Amino acid sequence: MVESSSDLVVKAKESKSLCSLPWVHLATHPIGTVTPCCLTDMTDGMSTSSTDYDDRVHYFLGKDKLETIANSTKFKKLRKEMINGTFPKMCQKCYRYEDAGVESKRQEANEQYGKYLDEFISGTNPDGEITKLEYRYIELRLGAVCNLKCVTCNPFSSNRWNQDVHVFKGTDFEKDYFNNEIKTEWYRDLNFYDELLTKSKNLEEIWINGGEPTLIKEHGYFLQKLIDNGQSKNIKLHYSLNSTKFPDSFIQMWEKFKKVRIQISIDDIEDRNFYVRFPSDWEVIMSAFSKIVKYKDIFDLEICQTVSALNVYNLTRFKEYFDKHHLPISHNYVHYPTHLQVNILPEELKKKVLNRNSKLADFEINKLTTELNKPLEKTAYSRFISYINLLDRAREVKITDYLPEWEPYFYRTYE
Repeated sequence: MVESSSDLVVKAKESKSLCSLPWVHLATHPIGTVTPCCLTDMTDGMSTSSTDYDDRVHYFLGKDKLETIANSTKFKKLRKEMINGTFPKMCQKCYRYEDAGVESKRQEANEQYGKYLDEFISGTNPDGEITKLEYRYIELRLGAVCNLKCVTCNPFSSNRWNQDVHVFKGTDFEKDYFNNEIKTEWYRDLNFYDELLTKSKNLEEIWINGGEPTLIKEHGYFLQKLIDNGQSKNIKLHYSLNSTKFPDSFIQMWEKFKKVRIQISIDDIEDRNFYVRFPSDWEVIMSAFSKIVKYKDIFDLEICQTVSALNVYNLTRFKEYFDKHHLPISHNYVHYPTHLQVNILPEELKKKVLNRNSKLADFEINKLTTELNKPLEKTAYSRFISYINLLDRAREVKITDYLPEWEPYFYRTYE
């Protein structure tokens, strides 16, 4: 017997695994693929793109229709699993956080969009197909155009990384770090933004990141369309920016939106940041930061610190440095690649990290402890050493010159 929409709604309400995002959200990636959200497990073949099971079939933004992507076999299967209470493999990060007592992105999404549960489940067929695509929340990762090449990043999010990938040729890292030439610049295609606008009539939130979004002027076309049709006053705008520049033209547009939240990506301070977010110039960053911080009474400003094995030792000092600006600091822990996760630290250094950061807020310590104690891949630490050696050679730097806490543990040989 075919289940009715009311049957599906009842099942969905009872489901412990349901997340609103596969129904109301568009999460793009620089090369033009789409995943259920930004935390989706990228090592799982189910989530590396919105393709069907046949790996020869790939859907890309700017080439394929948004309805086609949203109703690919994989997306339909995911929705069906969630309605049935199954915990999809690609969404395990959220479920692990919840098991540890840490609020997950799934829980945040359900708190915000769960009120539309009856509506979006009623518009879903038993096989997981959405009958009417209507975004409430979109995330635009606008290509890989960037002026930095952070150690925790890769060629798929920063085109400057292509300068260094040669050093990984013939190593275990070659399959993950190679020259990435994006064949379709979907993020510069005004037709894409026009199509997106037709699926955004009830849009509530936009999250824009990159690369470095301020280098992609075309997305301003989409923002201006939302301003012109009057929607902007009902939309929350969220940016992740690297604090190297804040163009006046964008600031003027941002002021037209309901609420603007800007996450300023800075991972460490002074020379440490130069190494981690290579080759950032601290004076340039602080100059741009000084410009945007003047808007803290207009925009919601937040410093977003990507936490990895490189900077986890310095969390408290980082926080103290920015305390005078009275801005919140959020921690975005690295989950991929695994050789840069904080759990690769030697046990002695883990104890030092916990001791040094003991005055953080309880929820921050809880999250830090959870991340440090995650199961460790056997080769992760040795891969970290090899990775840093190779990358330092390409960039002609030495980790211990910038991150001295690694001196007792980091053994390096030179040819």
